[in-house]
Amino acid sequence: MKITIFETEHFEGAFPVIKLFDKPGNEITVITSEETHKRFIDLFGNNASRYRWSVLPAAGKLRFFFLLYKKLKKDRPDLLYINTISNNHLLYALVLSALSLNRVVMTVHDINCLFESRFRWNFRQAIIHRGKKWLIKKVHEFNVVSDTMLPYLQTKTNNKPAHNVPGAVFENNYHPQDTGSTLRIVVPGSLDKRRRDYEQVFELAALADKERLELQIILLGGYFDRYGKGIITRSHALISAFSEIFCYKTKVVGQDEFDKQMNDAHFVFIPSVVHTHICGDIPETYGITKSSGNMFDVIKHAKPFIVPEKLTISRQLESSCYKYHHIGDIVAFLKKIVSDPSEYPHWQQEALKNSNNYTIEKIREKNPALFNDQNS
Repeated sequence: MKITIFETEHFEGAFPVIKLFDKPGNEITVITSEETHKRFIDLFGNNASRYRWSVLPAAGKLRFFFLLYKKLKKDRPDLLYINTISNNHLLYALVLSALSLNRVVMTVHDINCLFESRFRWNFRQAIIHRGKKWLIKKVHEFNVVSDTMLPYLQTKTNNKPAHNVPGAVFENNYHPQDTGSTLRIVVPGSLDKRRRDYEQVFELAALADKERLELQIILLGGYFDRYGKGIITRSHALISAFSEIFCYKTKVVGQDEFDKQMNDAHFVFIPSVVHTHICGDIPETYGITKSSGNMFDVIKHAKPFIVPEKLTISRQLESSCYKYHHIGDIVAFLKKIVSDPSEYPHWQQEALKNSNNYTIEKIREKNPALFNDQNS
């Protein structure tokens, strides 16, 4: 079966999709951009040669879409899996309309942004709105990365098939840690105020300092705007006898460094902005209409994690998750871990057990319409 996977942005989210379709009898082509292709190679290493790669140019919008059309027309895949579309919806819809492929599956990262698009008396906004509506019609099936999003997606797809392919697979990447006097807390993801509340990170550091709790907090992501630069500046200016906030002065954190910090973490801290606006004034709710990629960092590395109590998470992850109402709750929880080291192995074991729900075999079993008996 000829399968084409399209991804020019979220390489980490397309990685498990490629792995899941990598079965005997499948021929996989990945269409991507030059920069994203580099990150794919970092992830796959020598195994990248298992797949065919089509790298489209970043410069020239019309050239990009013309080459995309030519590639898809030449290959005529049995299944086109679009993992991310965040702009130019009209042009993607035009390509799909011109091709009339038999099966197109698209991952929806922000459900309301796509399905609740609103008409505006502005030429550009009107084009975006029209493009989204047309694209929805040209896609045959939809996917979300979190099972908590699936019920809401099913109310929007007008009876088209809806899938849940998680944003990570677990491949036994398990590095248990011993607890000592210092706990390593990792906050993965780019420094984006729409997704994570970094004021909570600084509050955690301040309260830990007062309680004489030794924390090393790693902001494991690059920055892309003035806000991110401000977070880096504040982190470097932090004066504390017990807490340290470490961050990166780069746009992107290299894959090897990212994996090392995740493997060495005791807990993953996700100070999620539960109610947010990613797409103009259209509201999104993490866990319901949108999912944090941090959840899949947790799954991939089998780590216990900490989230706000209002964040909806998968039931399959609940036993390795600590939910807090106030930042002081986290400090009290972590102090208990330090004072009684026998507490921590339980959290690690639960994290490992939960990540084992996301092996390649188990995800395929849960999605037979996508991964099993595809030629029948």
